[in-house]
Amino acid sequence: MNELLDEVLTAHGGVEHWQSVSAITARGRLGGLLPQRFPGNKLAKFTVEVEVAEQRTVLQDFPRVGECAVFDKGVVRIETRDGEELGSRTDPRSTFFGLSGVRRNLHWDALDTAYFAGYAFWNYLTAPLLLARDDITVTEAEPWQESGQQWRRLQATFAPAIDTHCRQQTFYVDNGGLIRRHDFVAEPVGKLAKAALYCDHHRQFDGLTFPTRRRVLPRGPGGRVLSRPTLLALDFDDIEIKR
Repeated sequence: MNELLDEVLTAHGGVEHWQSVSAITARGRLGGLLPQRFPGNKLAKFTVEVEVAEQRTVLQDFPRVGECAVFDKGVVRIETRDGEELGSRTDPRSTFFGLSGVRRNLHWDALDTAYFAGYAFWNYLTAPLLLARDDITVTEAEPWQESGQQWRRLQATFAPAIDTHCRQQTFYVDNGGLIRRHDFVAEPVGKLAKAALYCDHHRQFDGLTFPTRRRVLPRGPGGRVLSRPTLLALDFDDIEIKR
């Protein structure tokens, strides 16, 4: 395993603790510019469950109370609580790239949102164990100076089979081994949707450490992070671990 990645896993609770987890349930609040495109309750308050070993996410009470959005290895569907299917999409990523400008930039349907939020929550909540997968290649890049601090960096290359923002992503690590920033291009939003996700307010839940406050800001030329607008404001109030 990459030496820096090993330090990151240790700082977030240790690889053995992470490998013992089967599912993670998180409750919190979502805001910022991007969720304005979401239908229904816009996930302003959410309960989400992700499976760790497989790409599967369930968003409770979305798009309406009594319904749930399911992201399951690239396929998405809307169901009732009793499991009745209300709609599905087998290739949601391709659908994003076929959307008109107005639809893509202003208003997503429930299945668009189920795909984007589904894979994003899975990626965010399973990191850093995510980076130890056999189908993700991780190397250490040159260190980075930011706000008077030096952060080490992990460059991750995701296999095409993994639903994620983009194939090449960068994770910034502080001196304590905690992930503090995550750079990516949100390709379903647009090829120019360069973003930096800042992670802080780290808390421990059942032996694992998660950043409970995350803010996504746009990246400009030269990797410079812009102070506004806030594209996504994600706050976790509670996280439950299932083993």
